[in-house]
Amino acid sequence: VTQKCISEVYAACVEICPVDCIHFVEKIPDGMPGAGQSMVIIDPETCIDCAACEMDCPISAIVPDKKNSEWAEINAKLVPLAMDHKPKEIRDRADPPRNPGNTLEKVKDEFWGDIYAQREKWNKSG
Repeated sequence: VTQKCISEVYAACVEICPVDCIHFVEKIPDGMPGAGQSMVIIDPETCIDCAACEMDCPISAIVPDKKNSEWAEINAKLVPLAMDHKPKEIRDRADPPRNPGNTLEKVKDEFWGDIYAQREKWNKSG
């Protein structure tokens, strides 16, 4: 998860993740980009690289580690702060971005409905 997520926290990615590797950081520590703000992060030890979250993020804040190793490292460092925290709100994917540099990308609900149904099957079978 990159800097685009800082203070946005749409958190649709949390719902779609089949292995629950996406966690909420309520307050990024001093000395790190976005200090004092919130974001979601990916636990690299749990992630299976399925890319469901990448495609579900309405602002394209999630990219593969290979494309942004700096933020992959930041996510890994924030994992201990994020465990067992849940966002106070999960914003609707159609809400306008809070950060001026972010733009909404079209998310095709008719396609993603299949992914949500698949996750339910995974959850019931696991």
